[in-house]
Amino acid sequence: MHEVIQGVHQVSRGVNAFIVDGDDGVVLVDTGLPRQHGRIIDGLSAIGRSLDDVRAILVTHAHVDHVGGAAALVDASSAEVYASSLDAPAIEGDEPKPPPPFLDRVPFLKPLFRLAPGGAPVAVHHRIGDEGTVLPADLTAIASPGHTPGHTSYVLDRSGGVLFVGDAALASDGVVNRGWMNRATPQFDDSLRTLASLDVEVACFGHCPPIAGGASGAFRRFADSL
Repeated sequence: MHEVIQGVHQVSRGVNAFIVDGDDGVVLVDTGLPRQHGRIIDGLSAIGRSLDDVRAILVTHAHVDHVGGAAALVDASSAEVYASSLDAPAIEGDEPKPPPPFLDRVPFLKPLFRLAPGGAPVAVHHRIGDEGTVLPADLTAIASPGHTPGHTSYVLDRSGGVLFVGDAALASDGVVNRGWMNRATPQFDDSLRTLASLDVEVACFGHCPPIAGGASGAFRRFADSL
């Protein structure tokens, strides 16, 4: 486990999940792959917390590597799940998971994606985009569609702003890029421009190390190249 800033911890095993510790309890951002939620439980224990302290799980999007541990964590806690109203049916198991954009380049692989284990469905208690949905304190949802129709990023109002990017982008040595799993589309590039308009100091990604300072500038430099 890696402390990104005080009170924000990255738990990694192939994909990143995040523990946000606060005065009112713990919020998780994404939950990793199925059957790997034990690492999140271990991370909570390492900071003196337990599943009893988890009050919310914020999901960036419906893919199994980001929501796969949610059902087990909800079953073992009183946490409620927040996700976009567009991705919620796939998270709840009522619709197929949307394929990642890179499969548009190799469409013959899409049937194999549909056969891959999707993880246990989990109820979405709060659908972001629906009237009246309020996130836990200090967190704001930012619609960033493109990787999935309802992909959502989140901003934590702490330490100059912490952006949880999900799979809306990657970064290498502090340089932002679309990521191998994405492709250039007008919608996707509009989402990147939206993220570049935010005033944040730190960016946390689904599949790479965080940008620990100057994250806004890194996103703006990439957006300027689009």
